Amino acid sequence: MIKMYKKTFLIILLIFTFFISIYSSWAATDLLPYVEHISKDIGPRPAGSMNEKITAEYMAYHFRENGLKTEIQNFKYYIITSGQVKSSQNVIGIIEGVSDKEIIICADLDTVKDYNTGNYSQGANDVAVPLSILIGLAQKYKDKKPYYTIKLIAFGAGEDGFTFPLLRPERHELSPDIYYQVNYLPYLVGSRYYLLTHQDMVGKTVAVVSLEALGIGEPYLVSKDYYTENNPSFINFLILYGNLKGYNLNKIEFMASKMPGSNEAAISHVYLPFSIAKIPSTFLTSMKNPNTSSTVHDTKNEMPYYLSSDDTFENLVKENGGRDKLEKNLEERLYLVENIIDGSTLFNMINNFPNCLIDI
Repeated sequence: MIKMYKKTFLIILLIFTFFISIYSSWAATDLLPYVEHISKDIGPRPAGSMNEKITAEYMAYHFRENGLKTEIQNFKYYIITSGQVKSSQNVIGIIEGVSDKEIIICADLDTVKDYNTGNYSQGANDVAVPLSILIGLAQKYKDKKPYYTIKLIAFGAGEDGFTFPLLRPERHELSPDIYYQVNYLPYLVGSRYYLLTHQDMVGKTVAVVSLEALGIGEPYLVSKDYYTENNPSFINFLILYGNLKGYNLNKIEFMASKMPGSNEAAISHVYLPFSIAKIPSTFLTSMKNPNTSSTVHDTKNEMPYYLSSDDTFENLVKENGGRDKLEKNLEERLYLVENIIDGSTLFNMINNFPNCLIDI
């Protein structure tokens, strides 16, 4: 009987959302100035740096400008290899929904160090593009109330390795296994700290999707990375839902990246602590004709300039064939992320029917 109700509910909701999509559209949003400003005017944004802080303030300004309740969560962290103590921050913008259950869409604030050159990246594709999409979502939901509350989060200090939050919140909601796995991750300080300080929200978090290097190539949801295998039902549903809406969305395993002249580097992203906490999670990225039979993807052909000091605004424009085409690509990625939010909502409703009707 329960299975029959779920099937009926699925059919009704799919029809409903299909017709809603016909009659609802968003005005075009130009994200290009945000990408250009973050990557060129602010420039490289090492974890714990002044430029990372300036970017955090820039994100907070745009969240507040669009009516989002906004918080900057400051924290300090310790680097084991150097003995340094650094300061960083997370920027949290809240789009209040009908229900207080949450969907988190997130990205990094900081940029990587290119270990071939020793220079920090401008981070145009990774991560100015994802940050611009967060701003775009803030604009688009300004006058639109989602069913589930949406948190847009830019996490600080994602790229520094061998780190610990200086003040480690005590365990009170997470199981010991999850708590210590999150604590002892070697990087992703900001997202680890956020999860540990929001343990009471784990049960209310419907889904977490992080955005990474979305400006070049076709979109892929990561089903498995070096540290975790993501909920296959969740991934498959988002792909089905996206394809039904006309998006060429696929899944891929992304265990490591291979840079020219470098060894392979293990890959994950800022969603990882949430995946460890058993929340349906993944990260969305873009690649050019990737080898889907391999779990290692090269940064020369499949993800040009990824994790490199050549990840500049000029190269991002060049790879897209000009500013106009890049602007169109960014707009399409913004629509895709909205589709993923809708798909995540629907996935949770189906799996929690009829209890989802009393979430309000």
